[in-house]
Amino acid sequence: MRKKIITMIIISTFLVGSVIAGSLISDAVAEKRLLRIATASTGGSWYPAGGSIGSLITKYVPNTEASAHPSAASRENIRLLGEKKTDLAMVMPDVAFFAQTGTDLYQGRPPAKINGLFSFWGIDLLIIARADTDIYKVEDLKGHKVGFGPPGSGSETMSKKILGAYGITYKDLKAQFISATEQSRAMKDKTLDAAMYTIGTPASTFADLCTLTKCRLIPIQENMMKKILKKYPYYSRSIIPAGSYPQINYDTPALKWVGLVVTYEDMDTNLAYKIVKTVCKDHLDEFKQCHAKAKKMTTEVMSKGMSIPWHPGAVKFWREVGLLK
Repeated sequence: MRKKIITMIIISTFLVGSVIAGSLISDAVAEKRLLRIATASTGGSWYPAGGSIGSLITKYVPNTEASAHPSAASRENIRLLGEKKTDLAMVMPDVAFFAQTGTDLYQGRPPAKINGLFSFWGIDLLIIARADTDIYKVEDLKGHKVGFGPPGSGSETMSKKILGAYGITYKDLKAQFISATEQSRAMKDKTLDAAMYTIGTPASTFADLCTLTKCRLIPIQENMMKKILKKYPYYSRSIIPAGSYPQINYDTPALKWVGLVVTYEDMDTNLAYKIVKTVCKDHLDEFKQCHAKAKKMTTEVMSKGMSIPWHPGAVKFWREVGLLK
């Protein structure tokens, strides 16, 4: 009888322990936070960058998993943040500024409740034409079939502003509003003569285009560069170096802006802090492996160019490393 009682006690203890352990495991799983990261088209540099950020968060931020998803870029990403259909978003500085202040593109709308986390590399406005066309400068785009980013995207918005500085509107050409990958494909098929797209250099989809189809890059002339930068100070100068794309053996003066990673205002402060610290400092070397443009990233560089207020979690980190007063 005594042996039977002891056996029953052991079994009961095991069962109670199993229940407790199962409960703890269940609670841990229930507490795991799932984050979504809105990027841009899969053919550009933002998508692999978002994937890298997601991997670092999943690997190093406790009880958190994050994954990147493609999108139509800045304006869609702002909308997704507002609807809480994404948690982090990669956006252009001008679009973020307009959304957060309710100006320009967002005139008459309630200011978007977004805050900044960090910046990353500059994104060039690539203006590219097939070499079998008579397009050598921006003015030559008139009358041609030209591809732009999806309607309302940050890419399309910047392109429209630059065309406007040259006195050109969409009515002066045959515009198509499509993704970078679709632009590249259309230029190969000769259903497009040229394209304007904001994208990291080098962009794989356009590198593939230049491998198979002879193209030329269209520069921004110095006089126009000064005019545009005076009117739109959130843009800056850039050079697309010779050799960035196959068969392009000359430097091309271009315009660029720095990419921003932003979130909604009410993201948990501690979580935001851990994300910024993980990507911008503790595991920056791993982030640098995601794209050629990332190799020049430093913690200091990632603190510059933010066009909207910092998230409190980001403020904590940037002050901690002495890059924000």
